[in-house]
Amino acid sequence: MPAFSRPRPRRPLLARLGLVASALLALVALPLGAAAHAAEADVDAFRYSSWHVAVALDTRDDGRAVARIEERITAEFPETDQNRGIVRGIPDVYQGARTDPREVAVTDGSGAPVPFELDTVSSDSGDDFLAVLTGDDRFVHGSQEYVISYTLDDVVLARDDGAADEFYWDLVPFTRAQPIDAFSAEVAFSPGLAEQLTGHSRCYVGLTGATSECAVTQGERSVTIAPITLAPDEGVSVAVGLAPGAVVQPAERLPNFALDTLPLLLGGGAVAVGGAGAIAIAGLGRRRRGTRPVVAQYEVPHDLPPLLAGPLVSSAHPTPPAELVHLALLGATRVEEVPRPDGRPRKRPKLAFRLLDPMRAADPLDGEAVDALFPARTPNSVFELPKESSSFAAQMDALAARGPAEALARGYQEKVRSRLGRWLGWTSIALGLGVLGLAIAGIGTRLSATPFIGFLFAVLALVLGVIGIVKHRVLTPRGAEARNLLLGVKEFIRVAEADRIAMLQAASTAERRTIEGAEVIELYERLLPYAMLFGLEKEWGRALATRYEAEPGYLPLWYPGVLTTGLGGLDRAVSQLTSSLANATSTSSSSAGGSTGGGFAGGGGGGGFAGGR
Repeated sequence: MPAFSRPRPRRPLLARLGLVASALLALVALPLGAAAHAAEADVDAFRYSSWHVAVALDTRDDGRAVARIEERITAEFPETDQNRGIVRGIPDVYQGARTDPREVAVTDGSGAPVPFELDTVSSDSGDDFLAVLTGDDRFVHGSQEYVISYTLDDVVLARDDGAADEFYWDLVPFTRAQPIDAFSAEVAFSPGLAEQLTGHSRCYVGLTGATSECAVTQGERSVTIAPITLAPDEGVSVAVGLAPGAVVQPAERLPNFALDTLPLLLGGGAVAVGGAGAIAIAGLGRRRRGTRPVVAQYEVPHDLPPLLAGPLVSSAHPTPPAELVHLALLGATRVEEVPRPDGRPRKRPKLAFRLLDPMRAADPLDGEAVDALFPARTPNSVFELPKESSSFAAQMDALAARGPAEALARGYQEKVRSRLGRWLGWTSIALGLGVLGLAIAGIGTRLSATPFIGFLFAVLALVLGVIGIVKHRVLTPRGAEARNLLLGVKEFIRVAEADRIAMLQAASTAERRTIEGAEVIELYERLLPYAMLFGLEKEWGRALATRYEAEPGYLPLWYPGVLTTGLGGLDRAVSQLTSSLANATSTSSSSAGGSTGGGFAGGGGGGGFAGGR
């Protein structure tokens, strides 16, 4: 490789992130491979007998600072085949501006070229570094001198208080596992910059954050630091003052209202407007629910099966399990438990449905549920619930989707736009697009976090804007009435048993229903699917147990096995039934490996980043 080389183009962001991830994996995997790669794992076991830094500071034609830096490093390697050279990371970012490392050269102490490679890496803090890897595949032993030189831009910073410009530089890496027997440095200034020196200079030594000072000697055109002994991870920083405005700062460091502040102001406003649109839509939905008080009810109309009732009350629980129990309570099917081949009871029952009379499923949605289990509708046929079946889960998902569709078709719901929500939505989109443009421009020119925050604001504003302008489901007057009735059923399920009995015996309800023991039990059973929609199946199981105790001769034909555990455990049996149905009707997934196909290179553990040389 030639002695001088331009850095290779920077990797795309994803590639750089992948490199960092690989480095982290390498740190985890390194101890596992120590026995097989002892030499590679010990590449940091050497020391530096000397490290001298010479910095020559000047200005470019546009007035910005430029530094030519030469590091003369003597490494003391062991005589074993351990190292091929050293790695030196040069910062590519300094206080929000690119330093643009370039004109990199590596020689030995006599000036003879040393082969090297360049690479770009990112640290955990997001800073970029240009890595100089000296040497080739040959091992090096004993004392080796490397002279690494490179050029950096914008290494002089204007202080926030405006009192001075400063060359404030870490002259030696603080992240370093090796000690340095003798570190020294010299910072020389061009004649033009020398005239701007204020005479103030300081030197700091120690671990990161240390305030201990070291001796620094300032001449007319330079400052020098005498040899210092440094332990591992100890470094030296020098701060040399220049007159304010001695150098021109890059545009990335100069205040830019349009790219640093405006995206945050507009982005925050756009999100607020979009959020107001979402609130307006929510308010429209609440107004459509009506204002009638909820009165406890025990009757559910036959045209409100669970598949339809769930969307009307915005149930958080899946509707197919409730619908399957509803079919059994209609007498269309019966829930059974599949016995083990050896006749012994199962720890957890395996459920099946037996088709009794499909004509009892009079509502079209109930009929579709019957067809999902028994396409041929053959009486006395049995459908065993699969433990895991993606095809059956897909059938149940399709069945659940029929409820919202039927709510629209039957006039319980309609899709409308909110006038206020639409106006606020378009405003949010317009502001979001403006913020997005500013954020993209800032990402390309600024190194601060502001453009990325603005980008997130823009995306959120656009999402909220779209929500504001599209149509949304709301209840019609018919739907509001049905919802109010269903909430009354929920109230009936929720109240104490004594209150329920009082409601059933009240004069206002006696004309609507004759209260006999078996009929009351049937009523309690018919409300079980709706208790499942409200997440109250366990509580309703206890209510059922109370009613069954009052009628010891009654047999629940819809699921005879529900009494196998005794009335004391009826609530657990009902909860177990609900859980089994929910597990069978939901889609499950498992992790996939690569040993049987479907994998990809880099998809497993290990890999990593090779450090050292």
